[in-house]
Amino acid sequence: MKRFLFLILLSSLFTLPSCHHAAANSTAVTCTTTTATSSTTTSTSTCTDPATNISVTISPATVSVSVVTTQQFLDSIQGGTNSVTIWQVNGTTGGSDTVGRIDSNGLYHAPVTIPSPATVSVTAVSFEDQKVSATSTVTIVAAPTVAITSPSSPVTVSSGPSNTVNFSATETGGSTNIILWYVGPVGGLGVLGGNATVGTISASGVYSPPLTPPIGQTVTVTAEAEDSPTSKATLAVTISGYSTSSLQGQFAFSMAGSNASGHFFRAGSFGADGAGHLDSVLEDTNSTSGATTTPISTTGTYIVSADGRGTFQFNDGLTPASFNFVLVNGAQMQIIGFDASGTATGQANAQNASTFAGAPLSALNGTYVFDFSGVDGSNGLSQIGEFKADGAGNIQSGSIDINDGGTLSQVQINGSKTACTPAPLPAPQPPVTPLSTYSVTSNGRGTFSVTTLLSTCFPGPAFSLNFYVVSLGSAKFVGTDNVKQVAGFTSQQAPNATMDATALNGNYAFVLAGSTTGGPIGTAGSFSANGAGCLAASTGVLDENVNGTVTSILSFSPLPSSDPACPNDAGKYTVDSTGRGTMSFQTASRTYSLVFYLGSVGSAVLQEADAGHTSDGNFTLQQSAAFTLASIQGSYAIETSGVSGATPQASTGELSANGAGAITSGNVDTNTGGTLAPGQPVTGSYSVPAANGRATIALNSSTPNYAAYVVSPTQVYLLGIQPGQLAVGALLRQF
Repeated sequence: MKRFLFLILLSSLFTLPSCHHAAANSTAVTCTTTTATSSTTTSTSTCTDPATNISVTISPATVSVSVVTTQQFLDSIQGGTNSVTIWQVNGTTGGSDTVGRIDSNGLYHAPVTIPSPATVSVTAVSFEDQKVSATSTVTIVAAPTVAITSPSSPVTVSSGPSNTVNFSATETGGSTNIILWYVGPVGGLGVLGGNATVGTISASGVYSPPLTPPIGQTVTVTAEAEDSPTSKATLAVTISGYSTSSLQGQFAFSMAGSNASGHFFRAGSFGADGAGHLDSVLEDTNSTSGATTTPISTTGTYIVSADGRGTFQFNDGLTPASFNFVLVNGAQMQIIGFDASGTATGQANAQNASTFAGAPLSALNGTYVFDFSGVDGSNGLSQIGEFKADGAGNIQSGSIDINDGGTLSQVQINGSKTACTPAPLPAPQPPVTPLSTYSVTSNGRGTFSVTTLLSTCFPGPAFSLNFYVVSLGSAKFVGTDNVKQVAGFTSQQAPNATMDATALNGNYAFVLAGSTTGGPIGTAGSFSANGAGCLAASTGVLDENVNGTVTSILSFSPLPSSDPACPNDAGKYTVDSTGRGTMSFQTASRTYSLVFYLGSVGSAVLQEADAGHTSDGNFTLQQSAAFTLASIQGSYAIETSGVSGATPQASTGELSANGAGAITSGNVDTNTGGTLAPGQPVTGSYSVPAANGRATIALNSSTPNYAAYVVSPTQVYLLGIQPGQLAVGALLRQF
């Protein structure tokens, strides 16, 4: 008998009466209902057990919910010792896939299809007094529909935030009629509000295209119902090309070239307003008439055509003052001088003003590699190295390798943490050398004062440069010395990277440009490092052009088998703890000796260290995937510099590759010693890259006129191989 009574008691504990706004006659529970009087109030259902004085309230008391959406239910338990709630759907704790599920926080997930019947009950039960509960009536309805009402398909717009498109959409059958706007790549996930790559869209549906076309040129704009995430409509938007609005923001630049007076070098910054005006132009120059002691302040104008080519002009009275450029993306442009005064090449990059705003000195904080190149009188001059800055105006240490017309030297930067090795002899004592320092102002312009020490710890050469910050540690430089004239850049070394032979492991493409006793020289190639100090003989290859005389496909020659470190390999390399390295290999033509400084992961600045050769450049880790025709595909910016015969020549432009061996279209601007050839149409072909990434490109020619070394689909090094001409440059992927 006692066991029977116990079972009855258990049964009563787990049999939960439903409360639909009135208590059942068999219980003492009473219920009341409030009705929503406006859209800002919510109906409630409250049930109370007068025996325990515990009451349960649920809201809303009635609601319609679309399939595959959620509804948050709120509950309140009063009068007991705890407020724990048991949530049920149609009497089942937690619900089911058929009628919907509810979690412990009262968040109800509607089923994917409308149940039969379409009305279900959501119940909040007091855990303490399970006789008392409050129930909401939920009607499951079909998802609302969303339609984009304007604009009509197809939608085509030029890049640039000023070229806005107004979107509107409607929701039918929903509860809020609020539309959320997303932008994303075709076939990819949309981003609420969009982003800089695919364009942005406001809450009211105003779409602003990105600065430059994205890869594939097409994005998807999606309108989604706020109350039903599965209810959406999409419309494809094609970003057809560029516009003047594609160039806006603050940029830093450097360039070098020659005019009627001789060599010149420049660095500076400018602001582009997206409407064709350049303001806040600052320039530091170094030419045959000397270096500027204060920056030139001026203005200018610009235009951008649909293919990304453009022109700009500074109102500074200098020559050249007119330039052609091609946009690589919204943050980079390749520049050539484009007037009859001479030739010039350079690059501009978007500045990150936050780097030097507030605490300008912090713009240099860490270890940086640099490449400064130019002239020392009639000699070519290359200065590569690294320095460590403390973010407070002090250079702590560093090293510079100098190639001055084939004469080589290495000096240590005299900084706050430089150790003089070897220690100086007791007599004579070396003179006291000032420490190296830098300064930066709030507009991103800085000065760089470097003193050095020779191996004897006596003072070495001093260097003074001005620079313009791009981002943290990245800057454009121009020297202030009237004889040793240079321009160049710095970039940040990979923080916390391991600096030893293991830092080079894989296949690398490289490019060098400079001068020899025989005239200007360009070299491009590929090598394979094994991570242990050796270069593989099987893959090393290069092309070289000396003043228009071309030697193609020079394979690296195996080292003598007696070399125990790298038997049967093509060369050797070293890397010290600072990231400075050396490399040597030989071909059938000659032996090559190089020095380099590791920068970001997989890249380095590079200098030839052979007598009679003054050239520098860089190398970059190549893609690990096999090369195919599709390794060159899309729209590319092209820039090259060199000579045609004995005349300096510079080119910029754009071309399109179809991924199947054809250059389908393009336009190139060329300046040959002041003779201008704008907008030359180009077509052509390219070969399947070899395993080392080498291919050939023929532009407007039946025979190849470029050797191309593919780094990845976004970057290809170029060396002109047409007899009588020399060109060194790159293809950089636009979209």
